[in-house]
Amino acid sequence: MISFGGCPLPTRSGVRQELSANSARSGSTYRSRLSPSTWSATGGLPPPRAFWNGLFDTRWEDAPLGPEAIRLVRRLRDRGFAERTRREFGHAVVHLGKVHYAENENACPALDETIIEDFIRKHLPICCCYRRPPGKRQEHVRPGLMHLLAMLREEGVISPIASSTPPYHELLEGYSRFMHRDRGLAETTITNYRRYLRDFLASRGDAVSPTELTQLTPDDLLAFSRQRGVALGHTAWNHLATSLSGFYRWLDLCGHGCGHLIKAVPLRRRYRLADVPCALSWDQVLRLLVVVDRCEPNGHRNYAMLLLFASYGLRGCEVRALCLDDIDWSRDEITVFTPKTGRSRRLPLTRAVGEAILDYLRKERPSSLHREIFLSSRPPHAPLRSKINRWLAERLKRAGIETPRGGAHILRHSLAVHMLRGGQTLKDIGDVLGHRSPETTFIYTKLHVEDLRTVALDPEVVS
Repeated sequence: MISFGGCPLPTRSGVRQELSANSARSGSTYRSRLSPSTWSATGGLPPPRAFWNGLFDTRWEDAPLGPEAIRLVRRLRDRGFAERTRREFGHAVVHLGKVHYAENENACPALDETIIEDFIRKHLPICCCYRRPPGKRQEHVRPGLMHLLAMLREEGVISPIASSTPPYHELLEGYSRFMHRDRGLAETTITNYRRYLRDFLASRGDAVSPTELTQLTPDDLLAFSRQRGVALGHTAWNHLATSLSGFYRWLDLCGHGCGHLIKAVPLRRRYRLADVPCALSWDQVLRLLVVVDRCEPNGHRNYAMLLLFASYGLRGCEVRALCLDDIDWSRDEITVFTPKTGRSRRLPLTRAVGEAILDYLRKERPSSLHREIFLSSRPPHAPLRSKINRWLAERLKRAGIETPRGGAHILRHSLAVHMLRGGQTLKDIGDVLGHRSPETTFIYTKLHVEDLRTVALDPEVVS
């Protein structure tokens, strides 16, 4: 046996002699029992008494941190990680245990981030345990060891990370409870207001008591708003101003006497129907659907989501909130829940949308206990939280469609204009889009250029 970088390595001749001796003692089943190719018969796990690590030719259960590696592999299997990933992460744990055990004279002190960083920075660059180029040796080591620390913290083996609570935590939580219980605001609205208030309170340092906050002047609030809202549009600026005014109104209701600060940050005036929605022509929408490659990673999922955007004009939050129980296959109906308003609406399930969802469920959706239809492709396969706007912007570019806005909302506007040009009433369009007021749908009439030309005045008459 030789050692390299503190890591004992068997020689080739020694490995061959040891394998031959083991085969003679245990028969021909020894090698097949340790081979990773036989793991599929046990659900992706090695057989119970043969946790082969592929690095040191010893069983995992007999190696330092071997039991932890076995528990980690089982934990990753339950969370949907691939067999190869589980094996690589387990190898990393055994590798760390072997080196750490040798460096500390056959004793393994408690693990932490410092030990793992030293192992990655000092040992891996000179270690030949992995038959990979130097740049590839950390590919599975770091994430595997991070999963190990997370597992040990959940088991109580090592102490959890001490999270420092900001001094404004209780104040912010109190106002959030007020918005939820007393004002009945939606969760999305509360999250939006919390983001601006967190930035404001963090900018005050430790002076975040109600007494110190009420001693500020309107110029202080306006200076923060100008700094924080330098890149915000009209709507986002008004959200910032509303969050600050609502917060100081709550402090005033609590008896802190700060009514003079409620309107310190003015709202930006927005005229009704002043904006013109950005929409694609229906030919461009069909061209966008054609360029989607369903054979690429997450192709079936993204195509089904894109078809929902184009067919029903759904918001991104509505698509992510769709659950398996929301589709009635016997009646060809789909129930859409709107987190923005807390209401639901039923729409007919078209054949194209139904087939796209079925293709995703059968071919691509990972096994999960979650009831949401669209899940992340990365373990542990949680409900989809990220937006599809970046992916959609790339597909618009691939289709040769230039638009000032590349988000999913552009397909919502495109459907409304397509229905309006097809002769649908504003009431029908509002029912599909989930509008509560006809005035919200009325803005799409500005894009019906053909009808607007029929009522346009003659320039000579106007002059």
